Amino acid sequence: MRVTKGDMQSRNSGWPGAGLVSGLALLLVLSAGCRREEVQVYRVEKETSGSPTAAGMPPHHPSAMAGHPHGDLGGPKPRLKYVVPEGWTEQPLSPMRAASFRVGDPAGPHADVGVIPLRGLTGRDLEMWNLWRQQLGLPEGGAEEMSRAATPLPIGGMQGKLFDLVMEEPPHDGAERVRILAAMVDVKDVGWFFKMTGPDSLVAAQKDAFLALLRSVEFLPDEEQTSGSALSGPASGSGDGPPQWTVPSHWRPVPAGQFLVAKFVVGEAEHQADINVSQSAGDGGGWVGNVNRWRRQVGLEEATPDQIRQNTLSLPLEGGQGMQIELSGTDVRTGAPARLVGVMVPRPDRAWFYKLMGSPVTVEREKAAFLEFVRSVRY
Repeated sequence: MRVTKGDMQSRNSGWPGAGLVSGLALLLVLSAGCRREEVQVYRVEKETSGSPTAAGMPPHHPSAMAGHPHGDLGGPKPRLKYVVPEGWTEQPLSPMRAASFRVGDPAGPHADVGVIPLRGLTGRDLEMWNLWRQQLGLPEGGAEEMSRAATPLPIGGMQGKLFDLVMEEPPHDGAERVRILAAMVDVKDVGWFFKMTGPDSLVAAQKDAFLALLRSVEFLPDEEQTSGSALSGPASGSGDGPPQWTVPSHWRPVPAGQFLVAKFVVGEAEHQADINVSQSAGDGGGWVGNVNRWRRQVGLEEATPDQIRQNTLSLPLEGGQGMQIELSGTDVRTGAPARLVGVMVPRPDRAWFYKLMGSPVTVEREKAAFLEFVRSVRY
């Protein structure tokens, strides 16, 4: 049977106001021919708004809640081609995805598959592995544990790693545990991440198809960037680096890590609280997905969109407004009581996230300073 090729064309769409529903950033052009042997060539265009929900996933689906690493893809655009596994349905792309699939019954249980290339994230295997573990409510592990969990496999002629992760307990009564199959491989200065997320039994049944996808991958030379397709910086119109803000004098800056714009700590020892600042293209996975991510960090079960909306506060800001949530529970990393105040600020082409989390006493004391810090930001 003849193998055909197709190119992905981009179509930019704005994020209307502060709304959480964004238009599709990228459209897929499919070639004719047998789907099982269909080969696609993707070009990653400008990151714009979108989320896993735009690819047909309900807000409470595990893959919608998982989101993606905060960051942007800069420089020449990476490309790849691959053979589409039989029974997989391609989906419109959300920000940062080079490929997106839905696996399973369109009206019932299904899994989400995404391929994300991130420039500058090579050699960050441990951070990415722990990010996936966090999404499943699993404790962080060290490099030795990660090495034991990794299965070496070739991807596109390069040596990659495969991980198979599953929740210890179902997210709620009557639900199946969530499973993640994930692979990573470094190609020059780009880290490529392949991830399938969905019900345990479905993902396990699709493991051979996932491995077939990885075996079929071929990385193509980067497409040179043109002046009309430059990727946006951290904030619209602000260039590189963080926006302007006023930091309380008693907050201590610390190294931010790979996925944060800035990080501060306040308090000492068991009374410490952390302040994290991050940003993501588009809506960054949406308000519901991020609140449920924060809920898991303090040991709470996932909430429905209606429950989250009922507990969301509006935070007036200059030129707009943010969304605020307050959560109390137990820090899953330490087992200590914890309180969390989280804020999402939607911007025209990206979302900013601010999180104060730690000792309940310290968080209560620092809440006013934290909200004033968020209100001081000028993008």
